[in-house]
Amino acid sequence: MTGTTRTTTPRTATPRTTTPRTTTRRTTGRAPGRTGAAAAATVLGLGLLAGCGGDSGADGSAGGATCDVGQRTIRPASAAPEENVRFETRGPGWIAGDSAYSVALPDGRTLWLFSDSFVGTVDRWDAPAQDTAMVHNALVLERDDGTLDTRTSTRDGRPHAFFPDPSDQDYYWVQDGVVDGDELVVTLARTQALPDQGFAWTGSAIARVSLPDLELLEIAATPADRGIAWGAGLLQEEGTTFVYGVRDDGATGRSLHLARVPAGALTDRDRWRYWDGSGWADQESAAATITTGVANELSVSPVEDGYVLISQQGDGIFSPEIRAWTACSPTGPWGEPSTVYETPESGRGRHVSYNAHAHPQLSDDGELLVSYNVNTFDFGELVANPTLYRPRFVAVPTD
Repeated sequence: MTGTTRTTTPRTATPRTTTPRTTTRRTTGRAPGRTGAAAAATVLGLGLLAGCGGDSGADGSAGGATCDVGQRTIRPASAAPEENVRFETRGPGWIAGDSAYSVALPDGRTLWLFSDSFVGTVDRWDAPAQDTAMVHNALVLERDDGTLDTRTSTRDGRPHAFFPDPSDQDYYWVQDGVVDGDELVVTLARTQALPDQGFAWTGSAIARVSLPDLELLEIAATPADRGIAWGAGLLQEEGTTFVYGVRDDGATGRSLHLARVPAGALTDRDRWRYWDGSGWADQESAAATITTGVANELSVSPVEDGYVLISQQGDGIFSPEIRAWTACSPTGPWGEPSTVYETPESGRGRHVSYNAHAHPQLSDDGELLVSYNVNTFDFGELVANPTLYRPRFVAVPTD
């Protein structure tokens, strides 16, 4: 590995400012906290909160306030193709990939965290150049002018993962990331390739990345004795970072668990505390299930007087259903999920969709912006046209 590689790419599509939207996009450089006016105004109209009150306390409770979760009339979410243009690029650099977590950086830029990605160029027919590479993860910096700055490492003169493989058998897929103190912290899923294009989670890690230059500082393995992939979603709340973890429970599906850590100490596992169903315990073994039916990736966002969990329906394999759960506290209890969107790409040929999560810092007033990934079981189709592998966006009305 020869260090971080940078590739700046112009966008080939019309900038978002020419789209029909008339609402005002937030431009704050840091993801809004719960007390921010924009975040406070974000209320999902999808089975959501009616009557929650008060801020969450340091224990993750509703701060002692009365909170009742009620159902509203669900208004359908709609595709947001004008948001898809942010990734309509021919390269050079990142041209397609999955995961698509976003982090608002302090200087106002947006950083996208991608797992498996194509890096190179495509022609006007979307066919990749011969030297296009596939890497297991990449960072993509989106500037205000729409240009995309790809960050990878290099190996033997070719693009390689930004977070290098920990062994010859394993690699890292990204999970969520946050600005923690004066650094970017990214949670990682250590993954192993299996025969027939399969894979298995083999552990968790946390990476430290410098700001503003985005240089990798360290990757440290983290304990995962319970089989919980910590970092599937992160939530920052006034001095605390809540860390959501997903465990594959086999035939019964996936369960969601929760830890918390003081702001600025996310990389110090000795300071993590685990929600045991009634309080915060020192040991990971005490971590309770807070809900079920989630997918491997998800998000938890503050809305008005409560919280919304967004995830693909995780009880089956590659469900087209994007769902929302609601609660008055980061710890729950989480209500029954509502289906807010069914992805139209699923079932077209061998296409599938997966890993939906929200981007509240990029959402217009009156809506919540949600992305999801599209892929295909036909690897030949993917290699011939990698652009089908780009994120899609959904606008969930909130007013």
